[in-house]
Amino acid sequence: MKNLLIIAACLLTLASCNSSGSTETTEAAAADTTATAPVAEPAVAQGMCYLIAEGKDSTTLSLTIAADGTVTGSYDWAPWEKDGAHGTITGKQEGDLFKVTYDYVIEGSNQQEEKVFKLTGDQIQEGEGELTEGEGGILKIKDASKLTWRPMTKVACK
Repeated sequence: MKNLLIIAACLLTLASCNSSGSTETTEAAAADTTATAPVAEPAVAQGMCYLIAEGKDSTTLSLTIAADGTVTGSYDWAPWEKDGAHGTITGKQEGDLFKVTYDYVIEGSNQQEEKVFKLTGDQIQEGEGELTEGEGGILKIKDASKLTWRPMTKVACK
């Protein structure tokens, strides 16, 4: 009984404190909300996924494009019954082109390769051409004007 009286007294005290200053608190809260400018939400990165399926071979591309044009993702080449190449891509979007570095593992070795993708509508095309070894062992596209474009089909991201 004594505990019940203590709890009731505390509740009454709290209720009286809240009700006596309620108009001042409400006015202060209203002033605070009007004085604060709304914060702009950061742009959400776009995620896109693509596939090339040739017989039992497949190539998958997963891209995330940030508002500043930074491109990240993964690229996996999986030939049927052979070792493939699996790795990550990083780079920049330049207009409708994505110029990226593909950092991957193939047959147990680490490798880096320059890649170019071209976005056209809902489809992306992979640029293929002759490569040459550049600085630091990175494979570079020898002549970008001679690239052939291989279309990739847009698919739902997993």
